[in-house]
Amino acid sequence: MDKLSKILFGAVITIFIILAIITIGAIYIFQKDGLISDDYSTFPPEAKLITNNQEYILSLEAYTWEVGNSVSGNKMEENISVYALGQKKSPIEVNKKQMAKLQFIKHQEFKLEQIIAYLWRNENQKEKLKVKRNHTFILPNNPGNYVLELNIKSNRGHVQYVGKIIVK
Repeated sequence: MDKLSKILFGAVITIFIILAIITIGAIYIFQKDGLISDDYSTFPPEAKLITNNQEYILSLEAYTWEVGNSVSGNKMEENISVYALGQKKSPIEVNKKQMAKLQFIKHQEFKLEQIIAYLWRNENQKEKLKVKRNHTFILPNNPGNYVLELNIKSNRGHVQYVGKIIVK
């Protein structure tokens, strides 16, 4: 290799290294600012109900969710009650007074502001559940079929989840 070839080869390698550093820096900045993430989804998180060492995915029914400049939404079916909707879901069997924990999976980061939980006994009768800071709550003492409604408020929007609970 003559002297000119060595200089050109060194220049090409130097330019390649500089471009690689610029590219890596740009990716880091975009990720830090939330412009690029591992999950490009603008959908709300999945809600997992954990009880008696079993995990159940709750049905996502209605939401308005914002990620960056994208907003997605879904309204609950018209002319159908939360109770009727919940009765269509696969049942989650639990024992009396069993503790349940809510966990969010597959999501962009968000700040949870409020969780409101209701247990519907029938179309007209619902009971508000006390949800603790660690996202746990106690299921009812009376056996029967219930519909669990969870309403989540966060800095990214509102979400409603529904599940069918059978207390043995």
